[in-house]
Amino acid sequence: MDHNPPTARASRLAMQRLHHSGARPVKVLLIGDRSHLFSGVDGATVAERAADRMWLATRHGVDLDVLTDLAPVLRAVQGVFHTWRLWRYDVVLVALGDGLAAGHRPRTLSRVGDLLAEVLEDAAAATEVVVVGPPVVPPDRSRHAAAPEDRLRAVVGQLGSVRVRFRAVDRSGDDLARARAWATALGEEVAASVARLDDAPAASTAEALRDRPDAEAPRQHALDELGIVGRAPEPRLDDLVELARAAFGTDAAEINFIDHDRQWKMAVAGAERGENPRAHSFCAFTIQRATPTVVSDATVDPVLRDSPLAQGAHPIRFYAAHPIESTDGYRIGSFCIYDHEPRDARALDLSVLRDLALLAQAEITGADAAPAGAPPAPTAARSA
Repeated sequence: MDHNPPTARASRLAMQRLHHSGARPVKVLLIGDRSHLFSGVDGATVAERAADRMWLATRHGVDLDVLTDLAPVLRAVQGVFHTWRLWRYDVVLVALGDGLAAGHRPRTLSRVGDLLAEVLEDAAAATEVVVVGPPVVPPDRSRHAAAPEDRLRAVVGQLGSVRVRFRAVDRSGDDLARARAWATALGEEVAASVARLDDAPAASTAEALRDRPDAEAPRQHALDELGIVGRAPEPRLDDLVELARAAFGTDAAEINFIDHDRQWKMAVAGAERGENPRAHSFCAFTIQRATPTVVSDATVDPVLRDSPLAQGAHPIRFYAAHPIESTDGYRIGSFCIYDHEPRDARALDLSVLRDLALLAQAEITGADAAPAGAPPAPTAARSA
């Protein structure tokens, strides 16, 4: 399994990212059709309701990536996920809405099987895959014809993997009832998968694979594609770092990006704008892992103490940061807070730091939604 192919890109796939505030976030991929997953009912879409149910069922934070290209993916399934790095996800859900499920033909079902096989090949060894679809009456209403639900169960069974299962969703009731049923089913399946991860060997989990450093070439390409390095200051991002500085009571807060051999400061509160050599950057260490970096006293930290930033008359001592990702999951920078005095890291609420990083990520990528349950992003009062 190639975890960092040198040309890993996935911009051809339409994707949106939803988040829910909370600790120890679970990372989920949901594949389906836009007309189904993003249809609005009573002020919320199926995907948004699903993210809420995942949070309620797991009590974890949620990072939900939603690919809405299922129909074209099924038409050209071979190799479609070659660059998507499915090993990043704790759970993969394939949602077959009423339209697809009602029209299942042998060729379509074969492609669903091929899709599942590709997912299994690239996903982490402990990742579970769930096909979710409604039980429907066969189009010809023949009592001898197998219902699409039975056909899907057969496709899943033919894979011979305990990591793949089928979940039927009740399609009775009005639009709101069906949307709630879908959200509940998706949430319950994620919770069931997450519960089993506790018993899986650590090295086989997506969490362990995510904590590996990204290959540098595609990581830099992901940053270059966004075109953000060197842009003029953006008031909303400056407001976010001011909010972080006030919320945590630190000397400074920054949004930084690691660009080739430098750290470039996109937003700053309590420090000077500009850049630092990458070799000196604390944030260059933050992007080496998926989880937050917290250092109580950098002057005695075995990794950071040799940086010029941890030395001199006003060294950085306390430092905490959460990675900022590109749309396809490359760690391109970080949201950091720091002090010139040491701090007890145990008093830090990392879920708040994650929320602030995700708010910045939403502003930067355009594909991310603000995390549900997080404080609202500040409204910029200054002109750009």
